[in-house]
This record gives sequence, C-alpha cells and structure tokens, in this order.
Amino acid sequence: MSTISSAGSSSGVSQVNTTWEPEPYVPPPPPPPPPEPRDAFVVAAPRRGPDLLGHGFTPPASPQAAEVSATQTTQAVADSAPTVNVAEAWTLLTQGYSQARSLTGAANAALQKAAGNPALQAKLIDLLQATPSRTLEDALSKDFAHGVKEAVPNPPPRPPGITSVGTQRVADCALEAVARQGSPSTLKPALEAAAKQGHLLPADRDVLVSCVGSPAVDAKLDSAVAEVHAAELAYTAALAERDALEQRLAGDIASFGPFLTDNQQRAYIEEFRKLHGGDYARFDTKAKTLETALAKNAPQLEQALRGPDGSAHARSIQAAYTALAQSKSAGEALKWAAKMEAPGSAFAPFMASLPLDTVREKAVSGALVSFYEKFPKATPTQAVDHIQQLLVDGYLLQQMGGAKADVQVNNLPQAMRTGLAGLRDLAAGRTQAGLNTLKGLESGSSRWGAPFAAAGIVLGILQSNQSAKAQDALGTLWAKTFTAQQVASLTSTALTAVNKSGGALVATRVAGGLGAFGAALDLVVQGKEIAAGQGNAGTGLSIAGDVMGIVGGALVAVGSTGVGAPLAAVGAAVYIMGELVSMSILSRQEYEAAEQLRSEQRTLLSRAGADAEQVTNLEKYSSPEQVESLVKSTGWTRDQVLGLGKTFPDFFAGAASTLPQLDKVANDFGLTPDQRFRMLLEIGSTGVAKAKGSADALNKFAEAVRNYPKNTVGITMPQGLSKKEQWIHFLREMGNRTGSYDGLGPRNAAIFLERLKR
Repeated sequence: MSTISSAGSSSGVSQVNTTWEPEPYVPPPPPPPPPEPRDAFVVAAPRRGPDLLGHGFTPPASPQAAEVSATQTTQAVADSAPTVNVAEAWTLLTQGYSQARSLTGAANAALQKAAGNPALQAKLIDLLQATPSRTLEDALSKDFAHGVKEAVPNPPPRPPGITSVGTQRVADCALEAVARQGSPSTLKPALEAAAKQGHLLPADRDVLVSCVGSPAVDAKLDSAVAEVHAAELAYTAALAERDALEQRLAGDIASFGPFLTDNQQRAYIEEFRKLHGGDYARFDTKAKTLETALAKNAPQLEQALRGPDGSAHARSIQAAYTALAQSKSAGEALKWAAKMEAPGSAFAPFMASLPLDTVREKAVSGALVSFYEKFPKATPTQAVDHIQQLLVDGYLLQQMGGAKADVQVNNLPQAMRTGLAGLRDLAAGRTQAGLNTLKGLESGSSRWGAPFAAAGIVLGILQSNQSAKAQDALGTLWAKTFTAQQVASLTSTALTAVNKSGGALVATRVAGGLGAFGAALDLVVQGKEIAAGQGNAGTGLSIAGDVMGIVGGALVAVGSTGVGAPLAAVGAAVYIMGELVSMSILSRQEYEAAEQLRSEQRTLLSRAGADAEQVTNLEKYSSPEQVESLVKSTGWTRDQVLGLGKTFPDFFAGAASTLPQLDKVANDFGLTPDQRFRMLLEIGSTGVAKAKGSADALNKFAEAVRNYPKNTVGITMPQGLSKKEQWIHFLREMGNRTGSYDGLGPRNAAIFLERLKR
C-alpha cells in the first residue's frame, strides 16, 4: 500500500513515504476507428464543372467579373468524378422488379426501401435520370429472367453503364416514367436528396416535385406546350404552302425567264404576288401567332422540358423554334438556341437526339436580315453588335453595355467568339482575314461554323454600295476560300433568310449586293460541283425569282456583272440548282396536265407583256443554251430566235441536223444572216395563214441537200448551169417529182432562191 505523509519540509515540498506494491495492469486504449467509406458523392478533390447548387464558387477578382458571377458556368461541384457507382441502387431495383415486374413498380419499391438513406436515394435518382427507360427496363427483365433459372457462373448480362452511370439527365430517361406514376411520399424525398448531393439540377427537382402527385400542374405545362405546338403546326403548314408557291414561281421563272426580257420577268413576279396575295398574308399572320405563343409560354416551356414529360415536349419545342428561326423573329430563336447551349440548360439532355443545327443555321442569318429590315441604315459593325448581344442575352441571361459587355463576351463559348470575330473582320473590310476565320470555324467540328459563314454572306450581299469591280473581287475571295458546294449551300441559307426574315427594304439592298458574289457564283455554275456526291438535299442554290420577288418584282440584272453565259442568258438572278430545281422540274411535269395551272401561267405571261404562246413553246421545245447557241452560230438576233417559238416551234428539235444543210445552200448564194432566216421560214411554210412552220418540210429539204446530187427520182442536171442555177433546178425538180407533201420543203426553197436571184 502506498502511504503519503502530511509532514512538510522547509523546502515546501512534501515528503512521501512509500511502501511499494505493483499496480494492476491496465490495457492501452483502443486505436481510433477507421473512417467510414467514402460515399460516391463525397468530395475527393474539387473539380470545375456546372454550378449545380448555385453556390461554392470563388469570389470574383474584379468588379467587372462580379457583374457576371451569377452566370458563371464553371464552378466547383460536389462530386469527384463524372460518373457515380450505383451498384447498390441497381440491387434494390432488381429486388423491386422481382416483385412488381415493371420499371415504375421496381423504382417505387426501391425508393421505399431507401427511405431515410439520402445517399442511397440520390443514387437511385442518378440511375433513373442517367439511363433511358427502355435500356433500364430491358436490363431488369434480363436480370429477372436469369434469376429464376438455375445458378449460372457469370452474372446476368447488363448494358454497359447500368451500375456506373453519368450524373446528367438523358432523353427519355427512366426518371420521367417514374415521376409520372411514382409515389409522392417516396419520390419527393429522393429528389431532394439527389439535389442536395449535387447530382440533380435544383431546377429539375423543383419542377419534378411540383408535378409528382399534382395532375393540375402537369396539365398546365401540357397546355402551354400544346398551344405552342398548334401554332407551330399552323405556321409549318403555311411555310410548306409558301414554299410550294415559290417553287411554282421559281419553276416558272426557270422555264420562261430565259425567253423574257428583264421587264417582263419583273412584271411576271409582280403579277404572281398579286394573284396569291392572300396566301402570303396568311403566312405572316401565322408567323406572328407562333411568335406570340412562344413568348407567352416561355417559362412554362422551360419547366415542361424539366418535367416528367420533358422528352416528349422537347420535340414540340424544338420544332417550334426551328420554325420561328424562319421568320422575322429569328433573333428570338437565336437567343433561345444560345441559352440552350449553356451547361445545365433545360434542353441539354436532348441535344444529342434533337440537335439544334437547323435553328442555328437559320437563326443567325435571319437575325441579321430582320435587323437590317428594322434599321436599314445600320452599318455592318452595328449588325454584328446585334448578333453578339443576342448571343450574350441568350447564353449569359443578362443585358449589359460598354465594358461590361466585353466581360460577357469573354464568357461566351469559343465557337461563338470565333464566329463573331470573323464577322467583325468582314464588317471592317478585312475580308480575307474574316473569311479565313470563318473557314476555319466551318471546317472544324463546331456546330456554329456554317451559321456564321452564311451570316458572312448576308453581310456581303447587303453591302450594296460597292463598285462592280469590288463586288467581283469579293466574290472571287469567297470562291477561293470555300468550295463551290459550300458557296452554294451558304448562299442558299443566306437568301432563304432574306426570303423568310426580311421584306422589301432588305430586298432592295439584296438587289444591289448580289453582284458581290457574281464571280463566286460563276465558278459554282461553271464547275458544276453543287451536288457532287451529295445528292440534292441541302445543296441547292436558291437564287430564284421568288427570293428576289419580295422587293415588289425587282430582279437583279446579272448580265452586267460578268458572271458568265449561264447566268447572263437568264438576264436576271434566277438560277435554280439542287433540290429546288429538281422539285420545280417535278412540279412542271405534274402540272403539265393541269390545265388550270397552265391557264394561270398564260394569264400571268400576258399580263407581264409577253407572248404567252411563244414563251410556253420555247419552254417546251427549246432551252436557254440552245437559244444562245443559235444566236452565236447563225448571226440571227435574239428576238428572231425567240420568235421561232411562235412561228416555227418544231424547228428547234432538229436544228442540229437541218441548219448545216440550209447553210450549205446559203453559202453558195452568199446569203446574209437575215436572208437565211427568211429562207428558213419559207422552207417550212405550208401556205396556210398563221400556221406554224412544218418540220416535215424542213426535214425533206435537208435530206435532199444532204444527198445532192444523188436522188431516187431520176433528176439529171443540164449542162452549162451555174452553181446557183443547179441548186434551183435540183430543188424544184425534187419538189415536183416527190409530190405535193414530201416535195413541199425543196419546192419552197427553190421558189425563195429563184425570187432572190432575180
């Protein structure tokens, strides 16, 4: 026993008297318990990614950066990897499926078992939102089928990624199906848990929670989408009707234009527009209805994308904005497309299955055109500023000016910044630099390449104050930088925007500016590379009377810009290629038998001051190339050749074989081009007033000349006749001996030559 004395000492230190005995053994304390296993959602090392929670980012370093801090899209998030291990959640689902035999039943059962376990609830939501319904249900059914069989050495087959899924929602995901039929008591807490863990967007959670067990909320979103869908269908139908009309007009101009004067072409288009004025008015009305429906329901549409029917609604919403991009409200479509590019956007899950390429392609050029329509005196730089502001407003969801705008632009995606830089170079006159930038963007994998390149063509077309020399130089630069097919496709996009998003003010500038691409278009036409290996779809060059007709019928005279015979022959910017020309040809074949449409064409031609019979015959029996060839080879005037469409339409089919025979005789007589033309008419004459020239008579004449002096009717040539006299004798005898019908052509030729000889 130990004893302690109470006696002190001078030192103040107590004295201890001990009788030592061993102390009992006391074991050392146990080591601290090991840390609990890391949940898949616990931070290992912060990474940069979408700000799913709306907090946790580094404070901005400057006041300018503070202005945009609320919209930063690269913030720290609460996960350490882009995938989550959901093997435990998968096990719960398989157990639930063995009881319920359905995806929703399995999910409800699994969520019930996971109640009170936020981490497991979040994993279940992850598995449901990152896996398509069909994929997950197929995996569950296969797992169940293997489970009821005898034991197998390998685990049942599952699609890759079922037990380790991404942390983002996908289109047609299982979560949508479960949310439509799930139990609010188990699903809502699970949604909250997933959002708190950082793997379900708070915006998605809010909408899904509000819809689960609340049919009225879901119905309200359905109603908003239905209203927009109805407006889109009506406008899309109007677009189809308008396109059909303009294909009609394009087909008419392609067919008849080469045989009309510039004034007649303008008049034809003006009369066509007047005749179908009511149809064009309905188009504008339905476009406005769609714009109004989208603006009114915009908040509900975004909620609908995040709700339990998001995938179904996404199709309708994408179609609506695609249609809006082809209207005067293309700028609103561009803002929406830019907004949907942002990480965590409502449309992000559907980007792969429902790409917005068409919206971007139409909207960038359309927004430029509609801006010029509102502000016709705007400079190119101001137009580019407008496009930039739309992208900033859409992608960054706020409006600023001055230096603050520069901060915002720096936070746009690289592709948008590159496209804007290219347009700014074009606007400032640094053409080659701008084209190189746009070419690089278009040649890469960026989805914004073609939209910005087409917008560059819009800028070039609308700069109508350039000289003809400068215009040709600009067009040559485009032709050298881009392929012929690219120039055709981009120009088609640009002019379609003029058609759908612009009006009379823009079109007057188009009329002056299209010459800037004359050289490029000439290379396209001459190279015949438009649809090489690509078919027709999407490669057509829609420079047609329908596009230019929106100025009130004013066409662009191309003959003076040096773009080559194929376009100069038309006399206006009415050249149709690719799909459009195929469709117009098909349409012409279809309505050949429709007398009502043919009658309308004749009426329009007459109102335009043209001879309807002559033009329609030329379209049927000849071609622009043949007309130009005849003018060059015969020395006849263009009016003389066109006149044959009324007086001798059957001449064109056999001209290649009959004209050399006519020239053979005419050369011996030294006839002028005008005399040869009169001889042609005389040979084909039947003697009946206003009758058309006879192809049979011309062919018999040509046959006789081709075989001269041989013949089968016993003609001999008297001695001492001159060459001219020999021809007259031979043709007269051939006409007399072969009869009144077969001998008509040779006899007419002899009479004409004998009269001329006198």
